Amino acid sequence: MGRSKKKSQERSKAKKTHDVPEKPQLPPADTQSSSRLMQLPGELRNQIYKHLFSSTRLTYGDRRTGRISSVKMKSALNSLAILRTCRQVHREAATLWPGLVLFNFEDVDALLDRLSPLPAETLSKIRYVRTRGHTLMLLPVGEEYNIYYRLAESLKLLPGLRLDTLTVLAPAHGTIAYDTLDGLINRGNGWKELHFITPNSEMLGFAKVEMFMMDPYWRKPQPSTWESALLKRDSIIGSTKATVTIYRSTQADASGSIINPHTRKLFTQPVPRNQDHPDFGVAADDALLAEKKELLVIAKRGQGADIAEQTEPPFGTNDIREWAYGMTWAEIRRQCIDLHHDDEDFPSSDEDELLLSDEDEESDEDDEDSSSMWKPKDNAQIDSYIHVDDVEWDFIE
Repeated sequence: MGRSKKKSQERSKAKKTHDVPEKPQLPPADTQSSSRLMQLPGELRNQIYKHLFSSTRLTYGDRRTGRISSVKMKSALNSLAILRTCRQVHREAATLWPGLVLFNFEDVDALLDRLSPLPAETLSKIRYVRTRGHTLMLLPVGEEYNIYYRLAESLKLLPGLRLDTLTVLAPAHGTIAYDTLDGLINRGNGWKELHFITPNSEMLGFAKVEMFMMDPYWRKPQPSTWESALLKRDSIIGSTKATVTIYRSTQADASGSIINPHTRKLFTQPVPRNQDHPDFGVAADDALLAEKKELLVIAKRGQGADIAEQTEPPFGTNDIREWAYGMTWAEIRRQCIDLHHDDEDFPSSDEDELLLSDEDEESDEDDEDSSSMWKPKDNAQIDSYIHVDDVEWDFIE
């Protein structure tokens, strides 16, 4: 009886072994051997990554399409898709892209929303930023009236910026464009080179505008005045000379023509013999106002100049941090913008988040639903371009 039971157990065990065969030990799959990219030397792969990322523009914010209308702009679909192809590509390219792509912002709010939450280490890796030069309007707590801040003051909320190039698409109004650029030249930080582009030539041709209880809008001979100001800021022994150069398009009403070296020429305004000549800039320059020709101002800080923004008080009288020191941009926005508008008009900063850190990229690498982040929301427009520097002006009154 016992012998029969033992044989039965052996037959049962053999049957189970037969029904569920052991999984064969297969050699690991070589997923890279057939990849032409991975067959290239690492140095060549890096060159490919750099070319790809240098041709990539990541766009955020709302582009003005009318006096009170705008459209949300989105980056081209799968702009950073190469980072999701495999782990090896991710490891090789993840540290390269923040310093090569162009971060393009349609408004200052979007710029601050996107960049202010970043750790200082990540922010300092970004090298190329382009933004519209619109004024930032805030209603500080306890104030009765809105306060308008030019771009130089807004960027002081990002003291970690260490840009190679900051590009600004300026407002169409000559007085505002002039004041915005003047502030960047005299007080702006966080960039080595500034490219300031205007849709017309009004910035250097408007008539003097008197202001109530404020300094007038009064232009000076350029680029000599701006260059003198930059030289004064960067007067460091042993540093190379700071420079300011102005180009004017040779074509009227030709959007983006100023970017092409073949459709622009150097422009300078003669300096009166008497530097304090009281008549310069009082009357409008009709020749400059007659044709809508774009301007490009390139300001280069002196090599060795300290481009870092001051992080501790005291701050200037027009510095947002003078009254908001210790507050994050999210807190400033919540109290000074969102509190006075519908939430629909001002989406949260984490909406449609694009990956800006190695840790974020790694965590989403294998997420099956991560592709949904690349889909535009309703009523959004994809930012299409041929070259990252292509210019499309927003609504011009």
